[in-house]
Amino acid sequence: MNILIAYISMTGRNKKIAEHLADYLEEHNADVTLEQMIDTDAFDLDSYDAVIIETYTYNDGEVPDEAKDFYDDLEDVDLKRTKFAVLGSSSKEHLHFGRAVDYFTMRLNSSNGEQVSDSVKIDQDPNEDDFKRVDQLGNYVLKSLNKD
Repeated sequence: MNILIAYISMTGRNKKIAEHLADYLEEHNADVTLEQMIDTDAFDLDSYDAVIIETYTYNDGEVPDEAKDFYDDLEDVDLKRTKFAVLGSSSKEHLHFGRAVDYFTMRLNSSNGEQVSDSVKIDQDPNEDDFKRVDQLGNYVLKSLNKD
C-alpha cells in the first residue's frame, strides 16, 4: 500500500497531524510518503494507491496561497479512481470553518478520485478525540485498499 500524505501547515498544527497520521498508517504496514503540498506534483497523484490531503483554511474560507498551484492543477488531473481522503485544521470562530477542506474534497471528486472517508475538520489544536478521528480516517483508507 503506497499512500501519499500531502499537507500544508502555517503554524505547525497540520504538520503535527500529518506526522501522527503517517505514523499510524506505517504501524499498519502502509508505505507512506509525507511531503508538503508545495513540493507535491498533482499530476503524480495517480501513481499512489491512496492520497490524503491536509490543509488549513485561510482568511475568509480560502485555499492557502501555498496550496493554490497544487489546487489549480487538480482541475486538469485525472485521478483514475485513486482513493482519497481530506482533513485539516481551522478555527470554529471563523464563519467559513474548514472551507478549504471542502474545496479540496470537491476538487478531488471532480478529478475522478474515489473518496473513501468523510472529511475531517479539526478546531485549532488537535486533542485526543481529534486524533481518534484522524486514526479513523486512516482506517477507512486502509480498509479501502485492503478490499482491492
